[in-house]
Formats: sequence, structure tokens, C-alpha cells
Amino acid sequence: MECYVIQTTDESRARLIADLQERAEELAQLNRIAIALTSEFDLQLLLQMITDAARKVTAAEYAAFFLIPEIAEKNTDRPADKIIFNLAAISGATPAIEKHFRHLGSVEGIGVLRPVFWEGESIVVDDVHQDPRYVGVPRGHIPVRSFLGVQLRTREETILGAFLIGDTHPGRFTARHVELTEALGAQAAVAIHNAQLIARERRAMEEHAARLESEVRERTAELERRNQELSKVATDLQKLHHDLTEAQKRQMLGDERRRIAQELHDRVQQTLFTMGLKADWVLERLPPDSPLVRPLRNIKKLASLGTAQVRDAIFALSSSAMQEGGLVSMLYTLIHDLRESTSIEADLVVAEWTVSLPSHIENVLFTVAQEALSNVRRHAQATTVIVTVQITSEQAVLVVQDNGIGLSPLVLQTYRDNATHLGLTGMHRRLEDLEGQFLLTNGEEGGLIVKAVVPL
Repeated sequence: MECYVIQTTDESRARLIADLQERAEELAQLNRIAIALTSEFDLQLLLQMITDAARKVTAAEYAAFFLIPEIAEKNTDRPADKIIFNLAAISGATPAIEKHFRHLGSVEGIGVLRPVFWEGESIVVDDVHQDPRYVGVPRGHIPVRSFLGVQLRTREETILGAFLIGDTHPGRFTARHVELTEALGAQAAVAIHNAQLIARERRAMEEHAARLESEVRERTAELERRNQELSKVATDLQKLHHDLTEAQKRQMLGDERRRIAQELHDRVQQTLFTMGLKADWVLERLPPDSPLVRPLRNIKKLASLGTAQVRDAIFALSSSAMQEGGLVSMLYTLIHDLRESTSIEADLVVAEWTVSLPSHIENVLFTVAQEALSNVRRHAQATTVIVTVQITSEQAVLVVQDNGIGLSPLVLQTYRDNATHLGLTGMHRRLEDLEGQFLLTNGEEGGLIVKAVVPL
């Protein structure tokens, strides 16, 4: 009898020592897990580490961590509801099973999960098939028999989710496994809270950095825009200074030309005109056979020639916009030739000239003037013709107006379709090519007005 008691005592002591060793190992394992959890701040990796730890401390085949499910559809006629489960991490599952859980969709019935998610109760089920709350599992689900469910809460009692731990064999979990999982859950809640804080701070820092970067980009763009504006202003000022300098030069040159032209008109031309008058007065009083008649007539011719030459000089000096080989110079040559070869009194008026013309526009306007003056010479029966030029920053305008017989209304309406008016048709076509206008009309007091307008 005494031997049996000693043997029983020894066995109890051995079991106690084994149990203490097992608990010490469990505590050491929890301590190692706690240390590992404190070193991980990526939330998804942390959830996976916690789930792996839950499976390890319970020696289970499977473990999963689910966030609080959503009720997708509330049934009023039946006790079962449709639930959407949100998987956060899973351990021990094949890729196919993990894919099944991540695409689970809505599931009908809460079953044994109600106490875990909605009542905050940790439960152990030795065999779910024997539990009256069991409502089955979706197709493709793990064939779990033993089940352990533990809810995870923060220190503020906010529900984070739940550990759902399972095994294909019945009777695998004990109250000790519940204690270990709850202890792990307490450590995990702190680690998750810290990870969330760090993630929140990281997001705040990233958002702040993004705002700073955006502000830097905006300020940089603004500075670049301001620099471009300042550069443009500087360029514009330089151009304006150059333009003002050139304008001052042109103004001074124009003033000097006009002064000389006025002097020629007031003195030289008047003197030559007076010489011609005096020669006429003397000729009228001399007998026809006087030896002075011939010299006086020569003097009169020279006075007339001098007057014409002075008039040409006055015109050239008065045209401040005229440039060597430019449109005004070419028009002046046309008018001078017309005056010299006919009795027509021709003049050129430069009403305005603010910008330089491209050469192709000058050529078209010169061709129009040339054709118009040729028509005046041959057909207009005119005694006077005036060519007017006006150049602005928006358009170039050339007008040729005579006091001749003009054109019939029929010709004005049909010249573009009449093969006998090639000159008028050519002028019209050239201006159309420049997207300009060609206007042909009779003057109110007679004569013809030819007007060419070219946009700049």
C-alpha cells in the first residue's frame, strides 16, 4: 500500500513538472512572439504574424483573423442572415483555400460565430457537427471539426476582429488554448494599436510631404512663370527702347526732310515760278523778231523744268516712309513716268505707314497700282489721278482714284467672268490669294476707284 502511494505521488509530481515545463515553454513562446510583434509596424505583415502565432500556440492546422463582418442582408422571416466576412490574414491554408476565403462573398447564417463577433465571448467547440448552432459551411471551405474563436479588442474596448482557429480532428482545443489565444490577443491588440498609430503618423507625414512637394512645385512653377514674365518684360523694354530710338531717328530725319522740302517750296520753287512769269511778261512785250525771244523761251523752259524737278524733290523728301527700293519708291517712279509721258496730273499720298510690309505684299500692291495706272493712261480719259497708301498694324490699303469716265455698271458686275478684262481679273485673283479684298467702284463725282485691302 505504501509503495502504491509513493508511486502515485511520483506520477503526480512528474505530471506537475511536465505541466509546469509546458506552461513555461508556452510563456516563453508568448514572450518571443510579443518581442517579435513589437518590432513589426507594417499592419498587414503584423496581422499575418499574429495569425501565424495563434496557430502555433494552439498547435492547430488552420488559423485566420477576420475583421468585424458586415450584415449584407437582414432576413425578417428566417433566423439566418447573409454575412460578408472580411479576411485579414490566414495561416496553414493552401493558396486555393486562401483564395476561397478572400473571395468568399456573402454567407448565409452566422452559426457558431455569433458569440465570437457579436457577444464578445471566446468559445471552444469540440465538434462543430454536433453543435446545435452549426449551420454548415460554404462550398470549398475547410472541413473543420474542432473550432476555437477568440475576439480581439483594443484597450479602449474597440472590437478589431476575431481569431477563428480550426482543426480537421474533433476535441483538439482546451481552456488552456483559450487562455493562450486571449493572452496573444492582448499582446496583438497593443501591437496593432501601435502599428495603426505609426501608419497614421506615416500617412500624415506622407500627406504633409506631398503637400510640401506640391507647394514647392507650385512655387517653382510660379517662380518660373514670373521669371518668364520678367524676361518678356525685359525683352519688351529692350525692343521698346530700340523702337523708340528708331522712331526718334525717323522723326528727326522726317522733320529735317520736311524742313528742307518746305524751304524748297517756299523759296526755290517760288523763285523758279517767278522767273517763268517774268519771262512770259517780257516775251509778251517784245516784238516777234527780237533776238531776245529765243533766249527768254529757253529761260522759261529751264524755269519750268526746274520747277518740276523741285516738285519731285519736295515729294521725295515729304515721303518719310519711303525706302530705297520700297513700295513708295516704286509707286513714285510709276507716277513720275505717268506725269512725264502724259498730260495727266498724278500724285502719291502716304496717309500712314506704321509697320514694314513683307516683300510679297509690296509686290502685289505695286502690281495692282501698275495695272490701275495703265488703265487710267489707256482708257479713263482722266486729267487727274491720285494714289493713296495707308499701312497700319492691321492692314495695308492702296487706293487709285481718277476723274475719268469710270466703268459701266455691267462691267463692274461681270468683269470677273469676262475674258476681255484680264487685268481686273488678275488684280482680284492676286488679292484673293492673300485673303484680301479687291473693290472696284465708280466715284460719286465721276471717275473710277480701285481699292486693294490686305490684312497683316
